[in-house]
Amino acid sequence: MKILLVDDDPLFLELSKTFLEVFHDITSDTVNSAREALQRLEQYSYDVVVSDYDMPLMDGITFLKTIRDKRIDTPFILFTGVGRDELMHQAIENGADSFIQKIGDPKTQFSELSKRIWQTVSSNTGY
Repeated sequence: MKILLVDDDPLFLELSKTFLEVFHDITSDTVNSAREALQRLEQYSYDVVVSDYDMPLMDGITFLKTIRDKRIDTPFILFTGVGRDELMHQAIENGADSFIQKIGDPKTQFSELSKRIWQTVSSNTGY
C-alpha cells in the first residue's frame, strides 16, 4: 500500500510519514501543497490521499473538489486540526471517505489514521 500525505507543515509531514511507516507498515510520499499533490496524482497511483484542510492557496476541501472534478477517484481522508462540524459535512458531501481531527497525543491520532487508511483501502478493494 502507498499513500500520499499532503500538509503545508514539513515537520508534521515527517512525523506522519515516520509514524505510519515505522509503526503501521504504511508507505507514503509527502508533498507540502495541494498543487504539488495534483501533479503527483496525475503521474502516480496511490491507495489513499491523506490531506490537511488549512493550507495556503488551496485548502483541503478545494483540493478534494479539484481531484473529484478531474475524475481522480483515489480514496480521500481529511486529517485536520480544524474541528468544525460544517467542515466534516463539506468533506463528506464532496467525496471524502473519512474525516479525522488532529487532536490528542500523536500515538493515538496516528493509530486512528492508520485504522481508517486500512479500512478505506479494504472497503475500496473488496478485501
